[in-house]
Amino acid sequence: MAGTLDLDKGCTVEELLRGCIEAFDDSGKVRDPQLVRMFLMMHPWYIPSSQLAAKLLHIYQQSRKDNSSSLQVKTCHLVRYWISAFPAEFDLNHELAEQIKELKALLDQEGNRRHSSLIDIESVPTYKWKRQVTQRNPVGQKKRKMSLLFDHLEPMELAEHLTYLEYRSFCKILFQDYHSFVTHGCTVDNPVLERFISLFNSVSQWVQLMILSKPTAPQRALVITHFVHVAEKLLQLQNFNTLMAVVGGLSHSSISRLKETHSHVSPETIKVWLPWELAEASAGHSCPHVTDGETEIRRD
Repeated sequence: MAGTLDLDKGCTVEELLRGCIEAFDDSGKVRDPQLVRMFLMMHPWYIPSSQLAAKLLHIYQQSRKDNSSSLQVKTCHLVRYWISAFPAEFDLNHELAEQIKELKALLDQEGNRRHSSLIDIESVPTYKWKRQVTQRNPVGQKKRKMSLLFDHLEPMELAEHLTYLEYRSFCKILFQDYHSFVTHGCTVDNPVLERFISLFNSVSQWVQLMILSKPTAPQRALVITHFVHVAEKLLQLQNFNTLMAVVGGLSHSSISRLKETHSHVSPETIKVWLPWELAEASAGHSCPHVTDGETEIRRD
């Protein structure tokens, strides 16, 4: 593939698409999977997926006229790779799925079972759960009593629980969500990304609540120490997003002004915490908030 594309000079979508097709040999082995995957992942910035599929259909039809059996099978291998690498796109994008079904129908019409067998869109599982956002209970519904203390959890256990919540929320974000946010500059009509940002804010607020719920300065200092250790474990788990949510909660003005409380925090804990506090200060004590459907930076 490197021999057919000069990536340093830039390429058109058509050139990249041709290069991705030529990256496969007739047996389906791909020579440059990283570049093929990158193109299939990032192409929506430049062209809708349904239009890209239409181009593949056109290339296949043209290759039939040119009697290029090699180009035909390579095109089918690229479609198969696309489906296996990004199956959710084919379940959630109806227009894209219809384009691929049209290509498969053409292959079946020709009696080309070998090529048709490479394109199996019917076995793609449903990914509608990715777009579902949990709804809060109606106001009139009986509420269950739930504890948010988690006092019994060790720092690593709590870090793992928070990381799992982050993972579940992150898994629901699709490329189209990022594209929508960059295009519109807000999370309007983007409930999945809005909920992800809301999780960040909720963790920060929860950290503040856990500290402020304690009646005495020594007790509040113990909670601060506990969350500093949680932050350490989040760093070990490389969960930087939740780490910054915890740091944001600990650095909030409602906590930083508790001078007596901080006097009970050990020097060892302060030594661990200080670099994060400085990093937060250099960022202007900012953290993301979602209000009225928009993401803004709130400064204390």
